[in-house]
Amino acid sequence: MPQYQYRARDMEGHAHQGVQTAASEEEVLRALDASRLIPVSIRVQAPPRPRRAARSAAGPSVAQADVFKRLSTALEEMTSRPKRGSVAMFARQLSTLINSGIPLVRALRSISRDHYDKNLARFINAVAADVQKGESLSAALGNHPQVFDQVFVSLVKTGEVSGTLDKIMDQTAGYLERAETLKMKVEAALRYPVFVFSFALLVLLVMVLKIVPMFAKIYAQFGVQLPLPTRILLGISHAATHNILILIGLGVAATIAWGRLMRSEAGKLWLDRVKIGLPMFGPLIRMYAISRFARTMGLLVGSGTQMLYALKVIRPVPGNKVMEQAIDSVRLQVEQGTSLSAAMSETGAFPEMLVQVTATGEETGQLDNLLGRTAEFYEQRVSASVDGLGSLVEPIAIVLVGGMVGMMLVALYLPIFSLGQAMRAGLTGHH
Repeated sequence: MPQYQYRARDMEGHAHQGVQTAASEEEVLRALDASRLIPVSIRVQAPPRPRRAARSAAGPSVAQADVFKRLSTALEEMTSRPKRGSVAMFARQLSTLINSGIPLVRALRSISRDHYDKNLARFINAVAADVQKGESLSAALGNHPQVFDQVFVSLVKTGEVSGTLDKIMDQTAGYLERAETLKMKVEAALRYPVFVFSFALLVLLVMVLKIVPMFAKIYAQFGVQLPLPTRILLGISHAATHNILILIGLGVAATIAWGRLMRSEAGKLWLDRVKIGLPMFGPLIRMYAISRFARTMGLLVGSGTQMLYALKVIRPVPGNKVMEQAIDSVRLQVEQGTSLSAAMSETGAFPEMLVQVTATGEETGQLDNLLGRTAEFYEQRVSASVDGLGSLVEPIAIVLVGGMVGMMLVALYLPIFSLGQAMRAGLTGHH
């Protein structure tokens, strides 16, 4: 098992640090929470580097086996990934069965047999086996972070401690269902223009590589000076058709470089900043991230989750690296004694309305309720923005795509508009 270096504070503010052997960071968090310690930082301790002298002839085969194992694991994760919305259904079923008085293991076994998503059913069956061995439900769920995220596990743990697991699961199911509905709307709004412009690019490539060369052969027989737009288009087509392998190589290299950039934290942060700065889609993406933050934070606070731990598990929820950096900054300031609303205002990443609502919630003790209402407001704005974009993007896309294709057609047919004069000039030249 890996070792984790941690720094934490107790309830009196005294600093603690040490090394914990655990299967995951979530297990370290649970151990610190059991010791009534507030985590400050948790880092994986780097394993010692193997000595070069220990290399043998079996080294390449071991490396190949490691690569094969990683590929197999990645393929297995892709094929065994639960369907969208299935975790919400699981939470709803679990809430109903627990409320009916059915024992936990029996409820889990029943859900695993009847659940429509067989991939998730396998994970639920494994959770039931762990619970039967004596693990808590939250610990058993935490063994499968690829399916049950930290927010879900934290809510389950809160329900176990407070004895309100059925109510917490019912609230969690509603939260997941709303989040999935909103996510599908946003993805649909962003997917349409991507599809339109991808199709337009494909059409332009077909015209440049297939149709324009046919016109080039015809115009070559005229022996006359072609209009400037036609010459530019024929030049682009000639360069593309005669350097197709180079273009393919550049495309492959660009794809690889883009993939590496997107796997790096700096690349993800840059892309998310670009997304937020987009003219029409940026405000939608930002409102969606804010609504996710407000909804999840309200649910965690309402369930009794400790503030610093809530800020820890909520970090990836907005789905935007810019927001993740802001949440990290908020958590650091709250750890130093700053109020949540003041810390949010300091980052500049949160809208003033959300900051003011948070401040009011802290003063009145109604933070969870006010955050939930604010989340509903932003979710309604996101839905309205999606509907507005749907009616706005379509004509814009048609105009842009039609304009590009139209310009190419005009450039191609300009010589034909004066075909008689061009043919006479050509015949005169032959005589």
